[in-house]
Amino acid sequence: MNAPPSPTTFDAILFDLDGTLADSARDIALGIERALTAVGLAVPSNLLTMVDGSPLDEIFAMAAPGAEPAMFPRFAQAYRSAYDAHGHANTSLFPGVRDTLEALSTLRPKVRLGVATTKRGSVARDLLRTLEAEHFFDVIEGSAGTDMPHKPAPDLLLHVCGKLDVAPGRSLMVGDTLRDIYAARRAGMRSAAVTFGMGGSDEIIAARPDFVLEEFDELLVILGLDG
Repeated sequence: MNAPPSPTTFDAILFDLDGTLADSARDIALGIERALTAVGLAVPSNLLTMVDGSPLDEIFAMAAPGAEPAMFPRFAQAYRSAYDAHGHANTSLFPGVRDTLEALSTLRPKVRLGVATTKRGSVARDLLRTLEAEHFFDVIEGSAGTDMPHKPAPDLLLHVCGKLDVAPGRSLMVGDTLRDIYAARRAGMRSAAVTFGMGGSDEIIAARPDFVLEEFDELLVILGLDG
């Protein structure tokens, strides 16, 4: 791993949402379960393991491998209705997230903070608002419901950097899946992998991110601040 940078090394830090900032797998799995039932498909016993940060269409393909692709729009609509109705009841910020974001928000010169998620941007903002964390971020954007390709394509990360008015080469992407690490690399950004999320620690470490965080507040350490 590279030596810890000074607090001014990065002009912006981007975060994935599910599995990085928020422990949301149970609510996502519950929404998928209710959507599968609503469209008349069986619910696999290992559904929770399929919630791995993949876009909804890929999770649908894993959860219902024999289903006709034409069923996906009905499933997606049922999922969104179920997920919205549930109100993020089982979702919380991971330990250390709030305190770390508080510390980052006080840095001077200011480091801009953004969220880059495969969720719809409106859903991500609603979730962070529910968790009382929306105010930490200058930009919250998602690729679902847009014409942008999902991560590991770099488009979303470049879009967020553009809205933040920062250079990708001066930005850090923090995420829990291979999609995040590869997207950062393709965008010309440095990456920090968290090992407690949906992506699996061995796999994400093998992808050789610039930094590895076993606990979220270690982000302050790699920034040269007290953890």
